[in-house]
Amino acid sequence: MKINIRKPRLRKNKSGKENPHPKRLKHILFTVIIVALVLSAVYIAAKTVGNVAVSNVTDSFRKVFMSSSNGGWPLTVESLSIKEIKPVDGEILVLYNDEAQFLTQGARTMGSVQFNASDSRTVIRNGRTLAYDIAKGTVVLLSKTEKLSEITVADKILTACLSSDGKFAVATEGGSDIQSKITVYSSSGNALFEWKCADERILDACLSINGKRLAVIASGVRNAVVYSRLVVFDTGKTEPLSETKFDDTMLLRVCITKTGRTITVGDNQFVIYNKKMERTDGLEYSENQLNNVSFDEDGNAVISMREFGGAQTRIFRYSASGVKTAETTITGEADYVRCEGTVTVAVCGKTATKLNKKGQVTQTKTFESVPDEVIYTSGSFFSLEENILKKY
Repeated sequence: MKINIRKPRLRKNKSGKENPHPKRLKHILFTVIIVALVLSAVYIAAKTVGNVAVSNVTDSFRKVFMSSSNGGWPLTVESLSIKEIKPVDGEILVLYNDEAQFLTQGARTMGSVQFNASDSRTVIRNGRTLAYDIAKGTVVLLSKTEKLSEITVADKILTACLSSDGKFAVATEGGSDIQSKITVYSSSGNALFEWKCADERILDACLSINGKRLAVIASGVRNAVVYSRLVVFDTGKTEPLSETKFDDTMLLRVCITKTGRTITVGDNQFVIYNKKMERTDGLEYSENQLNNVSFDEDGNAVISMREFGGAQTRIFRYSASGVKTAETTITGEADYVRCEGTVTVAVCGKTATKLNKKGQVTQTKTFESVPDEVIYTSGSFFSLEENILKKY
């Protein structure tokens, strides 16, 4: 069947020429319809598949209409009040004590959210940010443009973690009867699970992608000997799935990878477990060797060691599947090392070295001065140098 579409009649102006406004209006309407269809498709996919947070879709929509110019790079910031600078799904988070500012790659302010805090920390996952104040007990779940939920806890916060679907866990001091405790909340702030730790202090915790598994590390002292415990829970049950004790070890970090592996890092060892909590790999080292450890959102891990008094840094990379993919040595003692997907970035003084997942050096960058902070995202380095945030 052939469908004929009549060309609309264009009105003529006083000079007898056709008025172009209907054409312009038609083009605008067509663009709006296409954008609406694309956003609808992404929204439906997010609701159906669950891999994309619906708030991320909202952020993407608002990014088009709400971004305001800051004048481009370099960008002057209040460095003395900055707590953290982190990449968030392609954008940049600049965290102040009581404000989270999200910048685009073009130095435009995508969103700025304020909250009641004085000493903030953040955890980032799947485009969301969990900001928590270790002093006031404020915990805020944020998208890049708005506050999603907020709670306040009575005791001092020790650490917190976030799942991809928005569930979050907060570890606090326990009060007079117990050393510490951890509570898992829904994305709206409703308590779902709680574990009280009588004898140890919780140092770190991690939720799995779907928020159904929780790994906790806690350390204590018995008979003048430091020990740690790795305790893993199904958040739908009261008893732990597994418990592992480490004598003479201070556990520092724990991660549940996207493949269900559990990785823990201590002051003298690095251990990988499979889904059944069976040890599959690891490293042992002296406690004065550990330089840095970093996990990305999928659970890819990078651990660095000082060598020869700091003259060199050895970097190990493990995939989220628990497989060592690289072992590299670079010159100098790394100030910090970051894992970002397939990229590892090590910063030594004024020099940043970028490595691929095989440990091969793919880029080196020299900054104008020794940076206070460096992040790498979307193919660019961003450094905080005194009061200036720069893009390289």
